[in-house]
Amino acid sequence: METEYIDLVNRIIAAEHTAQEIAREAQEKQQSLDADLERDISHMREDYFARAKHRIETVEKAERKSAEEDIAKLDQRLKEAMDKVERAYQQNKDQWVDTLFLRIVGGQS
Repeated sequence: METEYIDLVNRIIAAEHTAQEIAREAQEKQQSLDADLERDISHMREDYFARAKHRIETVEKAERKSAEEDIAKLDQRLKEAMDKVERAYQQNKDQWVDTLFLRIVGGQS
């Protein structure tokens, strides 16, 4: 009977060692999976930020080009308006001077 008791205890101890080994392996596997997951998340984050940075640069270039085109259009409109004012001045300067002079000195226009 004592031999059976010793065999039973030895089997229990062996089962405990096996259970501890299985638990250790599971813990190592979990740590490995956690590390893999962290690495995957890190790569995904880097990829996302790289794509976002590229998209931002693309949008900035497009916006800059659009702004430059708008400024060029406004510059052209300003030049045309200034040319028109200059032509009007050249054509009417004598009349404008006379009109201003008469208004200042109280004459009739």
